[in-house]
Amino acid sequence: MKAIVKRDLVLKTDPVTNEQYWSREDVTVYKAEEYDKVNAVLDILKGTITAEDVRKKFGITSINSVYTWIGKYVSQEKSLSLEEQTEEDMARKSKDDQIRELKAQLKQARKEAEFEKLRAHAYDTMINLAEATFNIPIRKKSGTKQ
Repeated sequence: MKAIVKRDLVLKTDPVTNEQYWSREDVTVYKAEEYDKVNAVLDILKGTITAEDVRKKFGITSINSVYTWIGKYVSQEKSLSLEEQTEEDMARKSKDDQIRELKAQLKQARKEAEFEKLRAHAYDTMINLAEATFNIPIRKKSGTKQ
């Protein structure tokens, strides 16, 4: 983590009178480096630490920042894994490396397909609940004329 010293207002309490007052002081703020963020996201995805724990560890005020990190690094990983490989790249690799890489791609594709099934089920459940709660038809009827 990178330490940054900045001048800021700090709320203090007088020990004698118990009155609170503002004081201008140098405050050390820690900014997470890129590799710290990546490691934190990997730990969250592995389940070894929660997003709330990461927020506390880095002194972040909003947990949405941690979720932004997750979205950023997960989408980068997916875009890198989906890049097309040329036949020349595949020809340079050994057969074992090719098989290992293709198995990893298959595993990733299956994982993404399972995620999409879960998302579709969640949307379906959400629509059913909304239709039941608000008593309005949301889905298009199959026999309607256009």
